Amino acid sequence: MLHLLSAVLVFLHFFILAIPSSVFGQIPMTDATGTTITLADTPRRIVSLMPSNTELLFAVGAGNSVVGISNYCDYPPEVKMIEKVGDITTMSLEKIVSLAPDLVLASKGNSSDLIEGLRALDVPVFVLNPQTIEEMIESIAIVGKLSGKSETAARLLADSINRLSVITEHISNLEEHDRPTVFVGSPFRDENWTPGPGTFISGVIRHAGGRNAADNVKAGSWAVYSLEDIILKDPAVLLSTLRPNQNAVDVKIEFLKRAKGLNGWRNLDAVRNERVVLLPENWLVRPTTRIIHAIEILAAALHPHLF
Repeated sequence: MLHLLSAVLVFLHFFILAIPSSVFGQIPMTDATGTTITLADTPRRIVSLMPSNTELLFAVGAGNSVVGISNYCDYPPEVKMIEKVGDITTMSLEKIVSLAPDLVLASKGNSSDLIEGLRALDVPVFVLNPQTIEEMIESIAIVGKLSGKSETAARLLADSINRLSVITEHISNLEEHDRPTVFVGSPFRDENWTPGPGTFISGVIRHAGGRNAADNVKAGSWAVYSLEDIILKDPAVLLSTLRPNQNAVDVKIEFLKRAKGLNGWRNLDAVRNERVVLLPENWLVRPTTRIIHAIEILAAALHPHLF
């Protein structure tokens, strides 16, 4: 599957680079809402309404053009000095307009009323909505083209594809039973909301050579797994998240101590074998290039003999 992805994205890579910057304003681009915009020139003032969009803008080298961000945008560290325009779902249209943006980079998670309100004021808005890792990679090229950073984006896109290809090559001979089941959850939680198939985290597990234990959850959604559900699945690996500034080694020690002290948890295959993987939360849930690093780490943890 990744070989097909590589072919498609390589085509996209060269197609985008083939468009001269001088005629960029004449090239229409259609967003996730089906709306087509044509920018008059490379935007010099960009407002980003989603943390993942902000990360992608900085990743392709357009950080200097970002003049407004959401309250939740926290990476890279340079964003601390950028003007905030509000929460993701309750942003100030007036604040955004006051920043005189040449482009607003939004998401389907943002208010549709806000997006339509900005468009009614002739503010160019482009909506991203990557739902898979493959679509995240495609978004690199889109953001690069929108921000006038196609060449940097092309290098980043190629790097992402190559890194995924390396992982795919290492796990290509695995049989289905060689892919360990992975449950996303923690013994510290009273309710374990876990992601089902079609979510970003499930995509990370799949690309890393594992199987999502919560494969019976509705595709693209999350659901509560009871302790009985977890025991029934008996996952081989537990995947959980780290808060900023937490040390993975220390947290793993506390994680296992807690799990071994609880009925049900202590008998899980993952707990008996101490197979716990901890990753920063934003690496797993944001459709940005950091998700590639999450896949690399998880793949090495699931299949240490292959890496």
